[in-house]
Amino acid sequence: MKEILEEYALIAEIISALGVIISLIFVGFQVRGNTKATQASTFHQIAALDINILLSLGHTKETARIITTFRGNPDVLSEEEQDQGFHLFGAEIRHVENLWLQNENKMLSKKDWEARRALVEEMLLSPAFGVLLKSPNKRFFDGSFMKYGENLRKIRLKKSDDFDNKN
Repeated sequence: MKEILEEYALIAEIISALGVIISLIFVGFQVRGNTKATQASTFHQIAALDINILLSLGHTKETARIITTFRGNPDVLSEEEQDQGFHLFGAEIRHVENLWLQNENKMLSKKDWEARRALVEEMLLSPAFGVLLKSPNKRFFDGSFMKYGENLRKIRLKKSDDFDNKN
């Protein structure tokens, strides 16, 4: 009788172990689903912020003109317009900094990052970002993001210089 009970106990342990394995697999699927839901929510929030920023920057013709000019050639603006352009651009940079940090922390899917990467790099390569790099206000941004922007600019400028020297 003792042997039969030991066999039943062994069978019960095997069934119990299988139950634990099945539970862990189920939890894994739940975590994967939750991760996708979180990424979708994050992407939706980013898209909403993109829209908000674009609407606010284009709210008036003057604001749109100042930010567009500041991004491309801040030196042609008056001092007052440069100040306004700098603050508008700072809001845009804060947004792309957030995108970059989310990517660095693996909070964005690869697809979502690739959809935003050109925006981030274009902002970092703009003359306006060069103004920010010279400003004492750069300390208010994440240091690793600012370093990324500086390195990206050096790489692109070197490629541009190499291309110009070949032609």
